[in-house]
Amino acid sequence: MKNKNTLNISIGERVRSTRELMSLSREHFAELCDISSSFLSDVERGKKSMTIKTLRKICNVGNVSPNYIVLGISENNSDMNTIIDMLGQLDNQYMPYITDIIKAYLSTVNHHNSKTNK
Repeated sequence: MKNKNTLNISIGERVRSTRELMSLSREHFAELCDISSSFLSDVERGKKSMTIKTLRKICNVGNVSPNYIVLGISENNSDMNTIIDMLGQLDNQYMPYITDIIKAYLSTVNHHNSKTNK
């Protein structure tokens, strides 16, 4: 039973991290995933597990793979490393602009996903 709890906690942390990276409230993310915010809260805290259908919704809205949510395996490591390298070459004064650009992009993706998931 302890292994299941550990797995649920790890999955929940990755779901929360995905949501927070998108700068979404729990309520808004849950709405986009068509689940209740209390259920999302339980998933994020590792208190409950989810169905494959819910996993799929979270992955679609969060633009992440099931491998990342369930196993912590990122399939885009080379892309992510390229982005990190590019950001590392920038002067720190530009980081607030990059943050705003990424937030705007994620907001656009989120808006698109909310329209296609209905």
